[in-house]
Amino acid sequence: MSLCLARLARPLRLARSPVQRRLESTAAANLRRPANKLRNGLIGSVAAGSVAFAYYYLTDTRSAFHKYQVVPLMRWIYNGDDVPRAQGGRGDGAEKAHEIGLKALRGLYDIGLPLRERGQHDYLGTRGMGVELFGHHLKTPLAISAGLDKHAECIDPLFSLSPAISILEIGCITPRPQVGNPKPRMFRLPTSDSLINRYGFNSIGADVAAIRLRDRVRRYAHKHGMSEQEVLDSEHIPASLWENRLLAVQIGKNGSTSETDIEAVKRDYIECVQKLGRFADIVVVNVSSPNSPGLRSLQKRESLQQLLSAVVEAAGKTERRRKPKVVVKVSPDSDSPDDVRDISAAILGSGVAGVIVANTTVKRPSQILASPQTTEEEKRIANKEFGGLSGPALLPKTLQLVERFSRELGDKAVVFASGGITSGHDAEEARKRGAKIVMGYTGMVYSGVGFWGRMAGEMKGILEGHA
Repeated sequence: MSLCLARLARPLRLARSPVQRRLESTAAANLRRPANKLRNGLIGSVAAGSVAFAYYYLTDTRSAFHKYQVVPLMRWIYNGDDVPRAQGGRGDGAEKAHEIGLKALRGLYDIGLPLRERGQHDYLGTRGMGVELFGHHLKTPLAISAGLDKHAECIDPLFSLSPAISILEIGCITPRPQVGNPKPRMFRLPTSDSLINRYGFNSIGADVAAIRLRDRVRRYAHKHGMSEQEVLDSEHIPASLWENRLLAVQIGKNGSTSETDIEAVKRDYIECVQKLGRFADIVVVNVSSPNSPGLRSLQKRESLQQLLSAVVEAAGKTERRRKPKVVVKVSPDSDSPDDVRDISAAILGSGVAGVIVANTTVKRPSQILASPQTTEEEKRIANKEFGGLSGPALLPKTLQLVERFSRELGDKAVVFASGGITSGHDAEEARKRGAKIVMGYTGMVYSGVGFWGRMAGEMKGILEGHA
């Protein structure tokens, strides 16, 4: 009885018919046929090759995909004003696109798929391309301006984009966190490849930024079997933690600190240096943002020299063997002969190592609306929205001021060109006028992540007489 029950408990198996057995045998035989094995192998190889090609193409910053697909797509998806629809706005816009772009770069880098410039980088060995700056040898004079990575969250992914990037400037970072100006505060003028922003020093604050910067040092130290202080005290490891590349940290005062109280202003900048200086190769003093009321009044000779002298002194006390150099960022709107002379005198009198010429402008050059393709919305933005303008229209003023500051400062301070530089020709023209370093940001917004390699390639052609 138990044997019968056990047999009944077995799973019921349906007997296969002779036709089913013949079909299965035929299918198995077909799979074993040389022609079918070759076909299946080719299909597998093509599939694997397609995946590999897609990976290499999509993660190569030189591919046209990033300029001609990613940039327009991001602008189309994030086409609002960054004010929630529930509050009467049009939803995610330029600022959100900026945030998502950085998150994508950071995410790809963290999973081991960083965007980077593949292939040969012939421009690195081009005669006349390299620069000696503050005791460091840089392979190119190209740098990313502040504003792209405001919160020290994407340093390594940005350096990974291209070996053409020699300096990354992060910030602006204020002593205490602040939200900045209300949204909307970033506006696109795509017909002229321009931007208007009025962020107003939105910042995570110096404490959080210092934690992020220190974490990079600790991870580097652990990876290389060193202590944190050994990394900071090394003569051969720059604060960027990338060979032949430098990290600049831009600092500013909080909006609640009155610009008329110079002692309070000095305390703000000194606090930033004390917390962030040891993680920087260069400290950039921003006294020129048009979006922080009263800030530009600090460019007057007496107050500027007092402030810069205090920052230079604080930088000399940082807990790092190679102390950070101090550079000041000035306004393109402070362009009278007296302005240039006073700022130059303050730079020379304080021991500052260089000047970034220049920040964004509150002026609206006619070029930004000159194209017949300019939309009504762009005209409205240009005429109605206040804030700092960046883009190609700023180039003439940048070149003019670079030449004038170079003449005033001579070889006693380094001039950085920043504003309107979007091509290798622009970069070389700025260098001819006296700039040692050439900075960009808006050009990358409209040209994609391959902007730096393309510009370096164009510079190579000019230097070698091919362009």
